[in-house]
Amino acid sequence: MEIVAITGDQHSGSTVGLCPPIVECDDGDTHHSSKSQKWLWNNWLSFWDDVEKLKKEYGCNVTGIFNGDLVEADTKGRSRQLISRNKAVLLKVCRSNLEPALDRIDRAIFVRGTPAHVGKSAEYEEEAASDVTIAIKDPERNTYTWWEVKAEIGGVLFDIRHHGKAGRLPWTAPNPLAQLATETIFSYVGQRIPDLVIRSHNHTSLDTYDNYPCRVIALPSWQLTTEFGYRNGIRLADIGGVIILCENGKATVIKKRYAPRQSKTLVISH
Repeated sequence: MEIVAITGDQHSGSTVGLCPPIVECDDGDTHHSSKSQKWLWNNWLSFWDDVEKLKKEYGCNVTGIFNGDLVEADTKGRSRQLISRNKAVLLKVCRSNLEPALDRIDRAIFVRGTPAHVGKSAEYEEEAASDVTIAIKDPERNTYTWWEVKAEIGGVLFDIRHHGKAGRLPWTAPNPLAQLATETIFSYVGQRIPDLVIRSHNHTSLDTYDNYPCRVIALPSWQLTTEFGYRNGIRLADIGGVIILCENGKATVIKKRYAPRQSKTLVISH
């Protein structure tokens, strides 16, 4: 038995991203997390507590996979929703966010995210991952972060990258996953087809489940709705992660979802 805990899109440093309660900034200022960030943080701790309980229950190792956009550096300068633009501060937030996870896992794999968030060649993620002693390096590039991960864990074959697609409308959201499942089947002709294909990036939880020989899962995120999301009508990001029990080539998927508090309706009356 092996346990795989997969999360993505923490966007450490975003004012609506995952953040510890207090961040000491480089200039002596102190950032106190917002009410919404405290909600994210408490659910983040709850997720890793659940991982720890399963680890103790089954007495096995845990592989933590961080599937991109670990940091929000806003390298294109498109947003004002940053705690700081100081690289040291952003990495401090990232490392603080990782602590609850690293205390509970036995090995870590870091997947590269989007340059607009984590810098060219994922420089922010690479620096953060280089501090993690249990990180598994990409042997082909000798880097602490991976462009893609193809790994067999507990007999379960994974195909993992950050970037995936999702439809913009509720009834079209799952469509690209079905397409990816089909593409994967053809791209692995003559080879073993992955049991689980994992993607992130869209902050939307989707799953083809058992409709295809390979199962495609899109991960939720750890960032609340941004200005971009509100502008494009994407009001609620999915929050959470996935825990996978791997044994004898069989995968049991446990989804952890946390429902954001709905906005109150403004009532005007005489």
